[in-house]
Amino acid sequence: MQNDMKSTIQAAVAEAVEKTMGRQLELLARQLELLGKIAQFLGIESGPAHAASAPKRAPVPPPTSKRPPAPATGHAPKRPASVPVRKWVKQEAAPKPTRTKAAPQKRRGRPPAAARTATAAAPSSSAATSVAYAEGQEVRYKQGRGSFSAKVTAVDKEARTVTLARVSDGRKVVRPFDKVMPA
Repeated sequence: MQNDMKSTIQAAVAEAVEKTMGRQLELLARQLELLGKIAQFLGIESGPAHAASAPKRAPVPPPTSKRPPAPATGHAPKRPASVPVRKWVKQEAAPKPTRTKAAPQKRRGRPPAAARTATAAAPSSSAATSVAYAEGQEVRYKQGRGSFSAKVTAVDKEARTVTLARVSDGRKVVRPFDKVMPA
């Protein structure tokens, strides 16, 4: 029973494959006919022997190359003079020089460590830094694109920062002296 079922399935699969292959061969025959007409229009010899022996396009070496050009294999197909021929040349990339030591990265602007030490080490002589803030004092401070009203809750003269309580919502923020100005 099982062998009978197996042979029936194999026969059905073989029949389906045969139908599919027949349809594909029919489509290929149509495509070959169209390709033959196109080749005839372009003046290219068509045929199965020509397609198999057609030379592949070899990249033309650049003129600065020291090796002699490779000889072309086979004959070039004949084209009428009205058909332009484009020659494609593949550019070879120049070899990258090998480095023995890694080059230092060039960065723009002030290095991050220098920015921190410069503000802490050298106090600026601007008028805002000479102002001493007292607890409870009304001030305005800048943050982002806006400025806000606030009251001073604590002052840290060593770190040159002021702890503020925003008037609008009571939020506590710590700002440097140069971002805070008396109201």
